Amino acid sequence: MPILNLKLDGVLSFNNFETNFSYPSKLQKSVIKNENLTNIPSFRYKKLNIFMGANASGKTTLVMSIWRILLFLVKKDPNNIIQLCDKDKDCSKIEIDIAVDEEDKHELHRFKIMVNNLEEQNISVSHNYVTLSTAKSSKDSYETKKRELDEMEDNFCDYREIVNSANFNIGWNLMLPATEQDFNSISLAKCRNDIEEKEYIRILTYVFETLDNAIVGVKRSQDANNAIVIEHINKGAIIIQEGMPLSDILYLSSGTKYGINIANILFNIKFHHNGIYLIDEQFSYVNSDVEASLLATMVSLLGDNEQLFITTHNAELSSLGFPFHSFYFMKKKIVDGKPEIVVHCGSEAENRNNVSPKTIIDNDVFGTAPEVAKIFELGEGE
Repeated sequence: MPILNLKLDGVLSFNNFETNFSYPSKLQKSVIKNENLTNIPSFRYKKLNIFMGANASGKTTLVMSIWRILLFLVKKDPNNIIQLCDKDKDCSKIEIDIAVDEEDKHELHRFKIMVNNLEEQNISVSHNYVTLSTAKSSKDSYETKKRELDEMEDNFCDYREIVNSANFNIGWNLMLPATEQDFNSISLAKCRNDIEEKEYIRILTYVFETLDNAIVGVKRSQDANNAIVIEHINKGAIIIQEGMPLSDILYLSSGTKYGINIANILFNIKFHHNGIYLIDEQFSYVNSDVEASLLATMVSLLGDNEQLFITTHNAELSSLGFPFHSFYFMKKKIVDGKPEIVVHCGSEAENRNNVSPKTIIDNDVFGTAPEVAKIFELGEGE
């Protein structure tokens, strides 16, 4: 159930903001396989979406916005939308297009969400959708079906009525840094059977042993409930229990602690527990080569109609052979004294197979490199 397009206005410094997660023409060569709906090959979407940019350029904010919008559509809790709205705006607007490609349902849905009064939680939603053809001769694409949605009239009404009418399930998995509220506690993956349990322990073992070669194994604790035991050459058995604050884990480096989150993501992708995966700053303390190998593995494990969103500061990821359209470059500008976030997709500048996306970073094509002149001024004295 991939996301095809997102528009934000009056949402956490996103004003007249739009970013697209589809692509119109089939690539002659790509390391990412099956970037299309399973039953409709001509309906293409980007399986991998990598957001890059300087600090405070809006990467985390965008990931959290997507998460809260999905939460609102499923949980119907207005607080998820209220928390996104800029307080100084009279009206906040959100528009999201989501494709459904299930056994008996093939549709493109558009939700428009409007907040006119924060205090009164005056939230109205318009919901339209079009049916997608699965016939072998079908040429349906996001571009053609989007035009049909564009021609439909909005039908705004109270959010409680319209959200309930959207009879489909959206699944997602979100990983944010421990510095974010509610994300500093250990959460072990949920295994549905013995096969998954065995593979989860194997994934934990391989990830931890890669991050710290003094770790020689991982197993389930026989003494503590819902806990794992890390066998460390120097420190012995390190017990990590569900709900434990990440900061309370002793002896392990910051990067190694994040191994649990990384293993969880790999596990959930491998067994297709969620359709949309949102990963923010999970590799900040991890060696860049390890991050590259982890991302390549995650992409290879993505299943039909699944989608991965990830933020990173690692420019080397642009050398992994992913298509230009997988890369997004973000920047925060100050316009009339107020912050405004802009984004550019790599395919706006280049899309040839024989050119690396790293050229966009090296040449700072979109002007998204951080400004460091003031830092150097500190070394010059007053």
